[in-house]
Amino acid sequence: MQVFLNDAYLEEAAALISPLSPGFMYGYGVFETIRVSGKKVLFLDQHYGRMVRALSVLGMTCPYQENELQPIIEKLLDLNGVSEGFVKVVCSKPIPKKQPQQEADILILTGTKTYKDEYATGLKVCLADARRNEFSKLVGIKSMNYTENILEKEAAVQKGFDEAIFLNTHDHVAEGCVSNVFWVKDGIVYTPSLNCGILGGTARARVIKKCAEFQIPFQEGAYGLEKLLSADEVFVTNALMDIMPVSLLEERHLDLGAYQVVPQLRGNGR
Repeated sequence: MQVFLNDAYLEEAAALISPLSPGFMYGYGVFETIRVSGKKVLFLDQHYGRMVRALSVLGMTCPYQENELQPIIEKLLDLNGVSEGFVKVVCSKPIPKKQPQQEADILILTGTKTYKDEYATGLKVCLADARRNEFSKLVGIKSMNYTENILEKEAAVQKGFDEAIFLNTHDHVAEGCVSNVFWVKDGIVYTPSLNCGILGGTARARVIKKCAEFQIPFQEGAYGLEKLLSADEVFVTNALMDIMPVSLLEERHLDLGAYQVVPQLRGNGR
């Protein structure tokens, strides 16, 4: 498997970044995971825009413009023979760490993980033990400080679930470990607002846009757990799985066959 590091395509074992870099030492950086379908990277503009904004928060810039990044990614997909899966772009802070608005180190890699059977079975989702801190400076960006998410997802898997949902410090529903969360009650789609301490997901943004296009009532705000637990339909979103129905929420089984809004949002193409 080859990766792209800064200006070169390299074998994975030959891709080296200084262990003294703030990216390695402190997780000082951001990443984007982007879906690939039919050898094409999807919604690169949305991911690139979010990445650039996140880098600005951390005092860095991306070494490539979007139109420069596109052919780099396409060549890497071709080198690795990936037509369905994902590409991951990681931008981290290099040495010297005190230089203002410095150009980030950039690592790009590919993978073949996809979701297929899960759309029919739905995901099993529980609540995370940890709380999402809506006051954190990092909560709105996809930073490399991702360990808490991984720990909570691993704990969920050990209990027989696929994903875990965080509440925030005010007991409001926030987000999943690797997803944004939505639910439907009486035909209205609900989702936590950005102020609840969540990442503004690219798939989340597309769902909100679809609700407007399909004239599906939509509300965004701060909601207690009881609102989620009493939902008629529940689904989670991220760039790889797009819109994924939930079939088990804690101990409550949900009948995917009775879902009406989720199939409308997903369409017939998956």
